[in-house]
Formats: sequence, structure tokens, C-alpha cells
Amino acid sequence: MGRFVLSRVAHAAVTIWIAFTLAFIVLRVVPGDPVQIQLSRSGADNVVLDPEQVRALRADLGLDESVLAQYRDYAFGLLHGDPGFSIRSNENVGAVVAEALPATLELAGVALAIGLPVGVLLAVLATLVRQRWIGGFLKTAPVVGISIPTFLIGLLLIHFVAFEWRLLPGIGGRGPGAVVLPAVTLAVPVAAVVGQILGRSLEATSRQPFVRTLRAKGISEVRIMFGHLLRNAGLPALTMTGMLIGSLVSGSVVVETVFSRHGMGKLIADAIVDKDTPVVLAVTVLGSALIVTVNLVIDLLYHYLDPRIRWSSGATRSPATVRGDYALT
Repeated sequence: MGRFVLSRVAHAAVTIWIAFTLAFIVLRVVPGDPVQIQLSRSGADNVVLDPEQVRALRADLGLDESVLAQYRDYAFGLLHGDPGFSIRSNENVGAVVAEALPATLELAGVALAIGLPVGVLLAVLATLVRQRWIGGFLKTAPVVGISIPTFLIGLLLIHFVAFEWRLLPGIGGRGPGAVVLPAVTLAVPVAAVVGQILGRSLEATSRQPFVRTLRAKGISEVRIMFGHLLRNAGLPALTMTGMLIGSLVSGSVVVETVFSRHGMGKLIADAIVDKDTPVVLAVTVLGSALIVTVNLVIDLLYHYLDPRIRWSSGATRSPATVRGDYALT
């Protein structure tokens, strides 16, 4: 098991490094000069500035160095816990991220708390309900949820729930009620993915011989579902958790922009527009680290949940292999 953990940690480090490198390259390729963007925002571009002042500003931001030197400085800074200063606000990037992170964690946590139970409920009901039209509706609902763009869900909730019915705050706002509509918006694709994957797995597992044996013994469908089916069919949904975390990170950019929430999503969206390289790289590394950590935890959980996995060197099947089997189910 120790060798496996070390291997996964090494893969995680490579993944984070690749994400960091790609983000740096993209920011270099995208047209625009961070100094000119900031001068334009401040209105200073309409004033004739001394070239020496511009060069001094670029030197202060570290933009006068070569591309490789900038890449090295950003990489070593992050490795040593010093992400540098924001080009946009001249604040420490660590402080900027720390200010925005709680709002996004709150949003993602509430979205998961809503989306996961709803997705499981859809899958369970679609398997248990015998009426064909109800079962068909429950099986179709996840497909519809995946198909609807997240921003459209958010706009509809703002229009009806916030403006028409005035039940909850829609734009910005503080307090517990302000997170409900954004969280519901982000929870819809989560519930849809969990409902679809778990529903298919439950349907396939329900056709296994052991289920027919349980039914022959007179055990009720509800007991079979919660005592046996969910435990055996839940691993594919667990496999999707890593992807769901990634979708929450990417979806927060859209949701926080639509609802004008000041979180990580809006932070990185503004940083990309301003070519604020230190902020973009710090958020990229943080998001990548979160995703690979979740995937590592999932792989470790497979060791305890799936007896087909062995950590010894002989006749083994790795968690990644088993997860691939489930993904193809």
C-alpha cells in the first residue's frame, strides 16, 4: 500500500505541475499586456507617462524578466509558499485567495449537500417505482439536468425566485439565504450526474443472480435496495466524486459571476481578464491540488470498499483499473 500511495502522490505532483505550466503558457499566449490593462483601468493610459515610470512598474511586477525567469520565479515562489503579489490590486495573493476561498467552499459544500441526496433519491426511486411513466420521468430527469446550461438555471432562478416571487436574494447579498440560489444552480448538474450514473449501476446490479436469490427468499424490494443494492452499486457514483469536485470548481466560475458572488470563481475570472498571472497560477495550483487529493482519497477508499483490490505486488488490480471498469458499466 505504501508503494501505491507514493506512486499516486508522485502522479498528483506531476498533474499539478502540468496544470501550472499550461496556465502559465495560456496567459503568455493570450494577447494583452498586464501593465497596459491596469493603466487602462485606472485611466492612466490617457496620460502621457514617462517611459522610465513604465519600465519601473514592469520591473516592480517582475515583467521585465525573460519568460523562463518568470516561470522559475512563480514556480519557486509557490513551492516556498510565497505566491507573490496581485498585479491588479498589489495585495498578497495568499491574502486575496484566503478572502475569496470561504465563500466558494460554502457554495460548494451546500451544493454537494443538496445535489448528492437528490441524485441518490432520483436513482433509488427510478429503480423502485413500478409505474412505467413515473420511472421513465425519473430516468429522464438527470439527462435534462445535464443538458441545461448552468448559467440558464441561474438566470431562471434569479428571475422567478428572486425578482418575481421575492423569496430569496438573487444578486450578491449576505447571510444564509444568499447562498441558496447559487447552491441550487450548482447542485442541479451534480444531482443529474449522480442520478444518471447511480441509476444505471442500480439497474445493472438489480439483474445480478444474488438479487434474484434475495427476491426468491421473500425479502422486500426496499430491504434489498438499502441493504444490498446501494452498497454494491454505489462505487460508480463514488468514482464520479473526483469529477464532481472538478465540475464544482469550474461551475463556480459561472455561478459566482451570474450571482455576483465574491468567491474563487469570480476571482479567477477577473484575474484572467486582467492577466493577473500570480492570482491565476495560485488558484490553478490550489484547484488542482484539491482535485488530485480527492481522487487519492477515493482510491484509498476503494481498498476498503472493493475486495477485488489488493495492495500487494502479486495478482493485483489497481483502484484505477477497477474505477475504469465501473466507468464503463
